[in-house]
Amino acid sequence: MGFSQLPYLWTAIFPVVVLLYYFFRKKYKKQSVSSTLFWEEVMKETRASPYLQHLQKNALFYLQMLAMILLVLALIQPYWKKEALAGEQVIFVLDTSASMEVNINNANLFDLHKQEMLDMIEQLSGKPFTLITTGNEPTAVLKQETNINHIKNEINKLEVTYDDEAFSKTLDFAQSFFQTKDTSVYVFTDMLDRQTLPLHYENVSWNVIGQPVEVDNISIKRFGATKMKNGTSALVQIDNQTNEEQNVSLKVSNGEKDVIKEAVILPPRETVTLSFNELEEASFLKATIDVSDDYLLDNEMVVFMQDQLSKIYIDSSLHTLVRTAFQSLGIEMSSIPSEQVSLVKEEGILATNQFGLINQMERPALFIGRNDVTPIEVNGNVQTVEHPLFSFADLSDIYVSSVYPGVDGYSTIATVDNKPFIQVSPKGDVVVLSDIQMTDWPLSPSFPLFMWSVKEQLSNSNLYLGTFTPNERKPQSLGSTTNEWEIYTMEDSYLYSIENGGAFMAPKEPGVYVIRSGEKEKYFTVALSQKEKEISKGASYSIGAQKTDKQSENHEQFSLVPFLIVVLLLLFVIEWEVQRRRGFTS
Repeated sequence: MGFSQLPYLWTAIFPVVVLLYYFFRKKYKKQSVSSTLFWEEVMKETRASPYLQHLQKNALFYLQMLAMILLVLALIQPYWKKEALAGEQVIFVLDTSASMEVNINNANLFDLHKQEMLDMIEQLSGKPFTLITTGNEPTAVLKQETNINHIKNEINKLEVTYDDEAFSKTLDFAQSFFQTKDTSVYVFTDMLDRQTLPLHYENVSWNVIGQPVEVDNISIKRFGATKMKNGTSALVQIDNQTNEEQNVSLKVSNGEKDVIKEAVILPPRETVTLSFNELEEASFLKATIDVSDDYLLDNEMVVFMQDQLSKIYIDSSLHTLVRTAFQSLGIEMSSIPSEQVSLVKEEGILATNQFGLINQMERPALFIGRNDVTPIEVNGNVQTVEHPLFSFADLSDIYVSSVYPGVDGYSTIATVDNKPFIQVSPKGDVVVLSDIQMTDWPLSPSFPLFMWSVKEQLSNSNLYLGTFTPNERKPQSLGSTTNEWEIYTMEDSYLYSIENGGAFMAPKEPGVYVIRSGEKEKYFTVALSQKEKEISKGASYSIGAQKTDKQSENHEQFSLVPFLIVVLLLLFVIEWEVQRRRGFTS
């Protein structure tokens, strides 16, 4: 408890003066006795209850003294101190990554942090409140909010997004709310290095609430499988993050039956690598470990058996702008002499103009131009049909001076002057019927986008879309006659839809999913990043210099003056009633 206006304490002289006056005033006592015979009885009654009679005779005096004392207290403005969050504004940053699902004392860390946030909100004391969730795309759930009920409702709605916390992006985003006010930032996570915090703000204090205890975690760190001549080979890495030896049961299934069952002994703080050969061929394999630990999300992984090519071999006779387009996409590539194109045996995508090889390649290839025929002049705009290769590449504004004759039996997906410009062979080869120097296409942004779409189409299998991290946004050249794709779980539960050519965003929970459009369907997986498979204890700490003015103290002042005024009004009513009963003339 404290007082805001101690200089007004001098007014206490008034009740002291009244008290002194009461002691030194003349005192008269009326006592009516009808007969001396009753004197002894009156004295007995007086001695029997002296305090009560004294109070009855001096009630008005005590009421007036109490009222004056309360008036003096009201003038010096007493207040009660209550613990409050420091700063002129408060910012909460909540980690919503997968690691927040770790189990601590029969509750996950995310729910524990949410409850702690709800408790701390009671100490907000009307200060502006901002709530930010982590991720590759940090989100401000609340901005400068002061309504406690609304804040609590939004906190209760929060869920784990399984995305990486990406604290570098999240903290950069949080800094946009600092302004020039004294700010208290509370970060709720499992572990955060002090060096990650931007400590150059003098008016900002940082409070990190981490994972309070050590937990046991055993995870499938990596799982991969490759088709071989004599079957499928698989490799599994199991990581023991505990300080004790662990016995786990490893199981690998192909969706129909278990192909591997093996007991594995894991030394403390070590990673064990297991390899298996000559497994039955399957479209996908799922690895699961049966173990009792505190984090379940990393106890299984799925890998699809698909042929995906990442390297591109470019014929040196092609224009250098073709190579430049692939380089701008960050794709691994290699340039080979024209005379050695037919000798390439390595796995990869081939880009060439040697059209005689089109029926000799084991895999689909990209042909830009033809070296077996003469081009003819054309004049007109490029017209395209609905196709995945044009999901991101608009060819309507490019100029083409000449094209090579098309191939009968190939699907024409783009034309110029009613003549084939781009075709697709039945095997899947992409044929651009023009040399790069015959067009101004490299000057258009659609050129590298088209090359990227070609690479995606030729590298992936027709049934497998790829592996994504939770909530990952990645452009996909899907293509669909209905112009819409729907995403389902493996249990055939509908999640959401995306438009053809629109931004593809993976679901948030790890697992296997199906994306469908009409009769077409593709599979893809969502897997945790390696960072989200490492669980460790994180310290809680506070850093930062906070100004020490009244607005940034860790206590909120609640004035007692309103309560004193209510008591004073009640006292005035009682005084009036006492005076009325005694008679105002007395």
